[in-house]
Amino acid sequence: MPDNCEDASNRSPFTEKMLDDFRQQGDPLADEVIAVFASQYCSSIQELVEKLENMIRMPSDDKVIDAIQKYFPDDENIQHALEKFFMQATSLPKWINAEKLELGSHVFQDHLFSGIMILGCASLPTTYVCQPDTKVLGFTRLLIDDAPRRLVETAQMVTDVMGEEGLSVKDGRLSGKGIQSILKIRLIHAAVRHLMLHKKKILADHQHDNNIDPDDFLLAYVFDSSQEQSSWYGKKKPESWDIETDGVPINNEALAIILLTFSFTILRGLKKIGVRINKKQRNAYLHTWNIVGYTLGIDEQFLVEFSSYEKTKIIYTQIMSRRRGYSNDGNLLQQSLLEAFSENAKHLIPFSRLLHVRRLARLITSILISKESYKALGLKLSFYDYIVRFFIWLGIRLFGFLVNIKLLRPIANYMFSRIAQSLWDWRKEYNKSEQTHEKTAILKPLVIPYKLVPTSYLSGKYNS
Repeated sequence: MPDNCEDASNRSPFTEKMLDDFRQQGDPLADEVIAVFASQYCSSIQELVEKLENMIRMPSDDKVIDAIQKYFPDDENIQHALEKFFMQATSLPKWINAEKLELGSHVFQDHLFSGIMILGCASLPTTYVCQPDTKVLGFTRLLIDDAPRRLVETAQMVTDVMGEEGLSVKDGRLSGKGIQSILKIRLIHAAVRHLMLHKKKILADHQHDNNIDPDDFLLAYVFDSSQEQSSWYGKKKPESWDIETDGVPINNEALAIILLTFSFTILRGLKKIGVRINKKQRNAYLHTWNIVGYTLGIDEQFLVEFSSYEKTKIIYTQIMSRRRGYSNDGNLLQQSLLEAFSENAKHLIPFSRLLHVRRLARLITSILISKESYKALGLKLSFYDYIVRFFIWLGIRLFGFLVNIKLLRPIANYMFSRIAQSLWDWRKEYNKSEQTHEKTAILKPLVIPYKLVPTSYLSGKYNS
């Protein structure tokens, strides 16, 4: 075979044209729900946003039909739209594999704290270099103005999804606390997409009060982003969204790479720190997140290709090469992330200055993500940073090595839990009858189910 012939096994199944088309693809099922909201409440922008937020506040449980009727008792059109959405979105994909679904959750539970560390220092930073997606986050202020709360909500979502029975099959449908959380995120995506695409028409057609509550992020976005100068974003107006070059907001290519930051990036991070996970476990972990992607509305053409670590790596590299870049929004998001982690660590770890805890998250991030992505975040390493990072890297690699030794694994788990706590702060789930403890951390604590705290290593039975 000639040297210039590319090995088909190293070639992405997606052409650039196909990915361009995915950029113009939204989420018809969820978009239909928001369109019903918009047509039902066409007189007052405040009323529209209030009803959308009622939808978002619906409880995350399996009694969703009851919740719909409770929150929208007099809105039959909205009831029908939401019921259709939840019924179709929880239908089972033909390619679902119950054994892989269970194993994938167990892999996460086995590596809970190292996974949470990678989530904060690799997964989230990677999303901040994906362009033009950071415009959405910058517009809605979800991670800038209230970084601590929003960051913990993200980690809590991942824990809920991948925890015990977060994803399950009940009565022939997808079920569980994680599924309901993902469905609400999908509706939030559709709401933001609608507002971004139609903000000028909404402002022209709807009555509104100029005295906008900045805490009402949907309302603040619609109103403020249309002004010459944003009152909450600072003196500089947010960058405008150009549908021709940027595609549809929160489009399918964007959702695909976001999904991979929670699946592939975690697996790659575990590999980097020396944790051994076999092929069956890796593929099962990807499969579990593919079910999340299906529930989130990602095109199944992507999901069926994310079937193995090797194939997924090729597609991940391709999409990142198309989307990686520096932006003011991305830099601001990363600085908010690092500041939140640093403040939390400073309050939790004694002798914080001596132990360089304010550098901890930034230096771990430089270890776990690519040089190109680290540069795209607008971050740099000094000579002194490299010295400190060397010792941090040795420590993390040591913990990763200990994970692979059964007798020493509890030591590694404890050390990773301390790193994770310094980033997020976490507490065990407690009974309602127990008195809530006083916390000193800056971040709202990440609540981890009690039975997950002592790592169970459930996937050990699948090592063959």
